[in-house]
Amino acid sequence: MNKPIICLLFVFSLVIQAVSLAAVSASAASTEAVSPRRVISLSPIITETIYLVGAEDRLVANTSYCNVPEPAQLKEKIGSVTHINVEKIISLRPDLVIASALSRDKQLKILERRSIPVLRTKNPKTFEQMCQMTLTIGRKLGHEAAAQKIVRVSKKEAGRILEMTKDLEKPRVFFQIGLKPLHSANKDMFINEYIRYTGGINIAEHASSGIYSREKVLADNPQVILIATMGTSTNAGRLERLRWMEYKGIDAVKNNRIHVLDPEINSPTPPTFVKGLTDILPLIHPGIENKAPALGIESGIE
Repeated sequence: MNKPIICLLFVFSLVIQAVSLAAVSASAASTEAVSPRRVISLSPIITETIYLVGAEDRLVANTSYCNVPEPAQLKEKIGSVTHINVEKIISLRPDLVIASALSRDKQLKILERRSIPVLRTKNPKTFEQMCQMTLTIGRKLGHEAAAQKIVRVSKKEAGRILEMTKDLEKPRVFFQIGLKPLHSANKDMFINEYIRYTGGINIAEHASSGIYSREKVLADNPQVILIATMGTSTNAGRLERLRWMEYKGIDAVKNNRIHVLDPEINSPTPPTFVKGLTDILPLIHPGIENKAPALGIESGIE
C-alpha cells in the first residue's frame, strides 16, 4: 500500500475516534444534566419555591407544614420540619431531598449513606437570599429560566417601590413578629427590608437581637405598628392590637395606625415579598396606593 493511502487511512481513523469521543462526552454531559424526577421537600418555603418555578410535578412528598400553595397539602407527608421519617423517605425512592436549616443533620446523613442526594439550603434572611434560593432550586430542578424571570421581575418591582418612597417623610415603625417575649427584627432581616423599601424607619433596626421590650417600644414612640405573629391565624394579632390600643400616649395609637398583617408575610418568596411590600406601602404612607404601579408578578412569570 502506498504512502498517500496509508496517511489518508490514518487521518480517517483519527476523525472516527474524535467523533466517537465527542459522542461519549455528549452522552455523559446529557446524563449529568438530567434533572431530579422524584424530589422531597423538607420545609414550607422550599415547597412553595418548587411550585413557584413550575417543578411541582417532580415533588413526591413534603412536610405536614407545607400548606402553600393549596395543592401542596395533597402531597405525601414525611414528618415535620424538624423531625422527618427517614424510613418513609427511603421507601419513596427520591433522587433528591431538599433540606432546610432546621433539618436534622444526623437524619440527612443517613439518607446520604443510602446514596440519596441531599441539597442543603439556608432559611433566607433577606430579599437577596430569597432570590438566590429561588435560582438554586430552579437550576437544580431544570427550571432555571423560570427562576431567573421570577427573580428579575421581583427585583424590578421591589426597586420601583424603593424609588417611589425614597424622598418621602419616613415614619417610625415597629414591626412585631412575636408575642412572649416581644419580638421584632433588626437590620439583618427581610422584615427590616419591608420597612425600608416602603419608606419607613425600623425602630428595632439596630437592636442586637430580635427580643424587644414593650417599654422600649413605648419609649421609641412609633408612628406605625405592624403585627404579623408567627403561625397561621391572625387572631393572636388582633388580640395584640387591642393590647397596644391601651397605650394612649404613643403616636400609633393616637392616630389609629396599628395594623394586623397576614402571618404568611413572615415566610416569603421573591413574589410574595413584593406582595408584602404592596400591602405594607399604604399602611406606612396612606394615600399612596393609587400611585403604586400594577405589580403583575403572576403575569410576569408565565
